[in-house]
Amino acid sequence: MTKQSIIQTAREYVYDLGNTAKEFGFKNTESWQLSLVTSSERRTLERSHHPTITIALLPESITEFVAEVKASMIRANTMFTRVGNIDLQTMEKQFLVAYNTNRPR
Repeated sequence: MTKQSIIQTAREYVYDLGNTAKEFGFKNTESWQLSLVTSSERRTLERSHHPTITIALLPESITEFVAEVKASMIRANTMFTRVGNIDLQTMEKQFLVAYNTNRPR
């Protein structure tokens, strides 16, 4: 991914977070949890939480993408997102999943 495509994709991801939160009526006390996960962990999260927003990432673009998502959330003044469980050293983790811990399936 080029730098410009990483920026554009990150902005779209943050936009999707905002739209989905509005669509599902998130309250002020609810928030997204962002986690960098493996394929099996992704399936587990998608089965246990609803809604989820998942994006597959190339290993070489993970660091830049996560940094751009954080920057986009700050620019968009997105107060409903927590970032956790992001270990950028693990190469087998290739999905960024957003889910709401207060909304199990």
